[in-house]
Amino acid sequence: MVRKANLLHDTKSILGEGPVWDHRAQRLFWVDIEGYGLHQYDPSTEKYETWHFDEMIGAAVPAEDGKLLLAMEKGLALFDMKTAEVSRLRILENSDDHIRFNDGKIGPDGAFWIGTMDKNCAPKAGNLFRVTPALQTSLQVSDTSISNGLAWTSDYKIFYYIDSASYSIQAFDFNLKNGTITNGKTIVKVPETYGSPDGMCIDEEDMLWVAHWGGNCVRRWNPKTGAVLATIEVPAPHVTSCCFGGKHLNTLYITTARSGLTPEQHKAFPKSGGLFSTELDVKGTPIHYFNPES
Repeated sequence: MVRKANLLHDTKSILGEGPVWDHRAQRLFWVDIEGYGLHQYDPSTEKYETWHFDEMIGAAVPAEDGKLLLAMEKGLALFDMKTAEVSRLRILENSDDHIRFNDGKIGPDGAFWIGTMDKNCAPKAGNLFRVTPALQTSLQVSDTSISNGLAWTSDYKIFYYIDSASYSIQAFDFNLKNGTITNGKTIVKVPETYGSPDGMCIDEEDMLWVAHWGGNCVRRWNPKTGAVLATIEVPAPHVTSCCFGGKHLNTLYITTARSGLTPEQHKAFPKSGGLFSTELDVKGTPIHYFNPES
């Protein structure tokens, strides 16, 4: 199956990333990492809103109280959208100007899984961390290069992870009770001609939807066979991530970037950096919310 994604908002993000659908509020959130921005979209009213900060934001995920948990350049924080107040959590604090956060999700264990990386993509400069609701942190995968896609199967027994520089998707055994991952192995080796695997989400059939940086598309992969089942063509070379959303969880929202494009690519793909979407015949799964212990 091959489909084309349609432009939803021409945000011209420098590095649009990390879309997440808040099914309770029926809102979509995503970040512009290099543009220091946070975006919100309400499909029912078609209202679009943005906030700007004084540092990069690698990921934004909804919390139980209606706030957003932000992986800001200098550490984790809670953001109140009503007051625009940023409350620093004083965990995973970062003072290295070369390092930033990149891609994070709340797992079925209730913890925030978040990666770090070098701003210039230096190899093995990053790590993948787990942050519990009690704000306890632990290292899960060390020496990563470009920490990206995260997904869990519907039975919560397998955790999928992408380090983009490896051009592969890894699978780990996931222990829901204690939130640990073990027995990591490569299950999909992505051809370099496909573009680097970037952000990722999973559907109700446990198939993986992977955005391809430099590949102009999102591909649906069968993690058991390594086969490509579907392709969503996007009129932007650098496709960064995707998530399921909408009232019925069958809308695929897709983020893109302008960062790294040549002048010729900017001219050929003027909508790069925009938010795209397409309707699918398969549904996604609802997110989990972060609920920090008081």
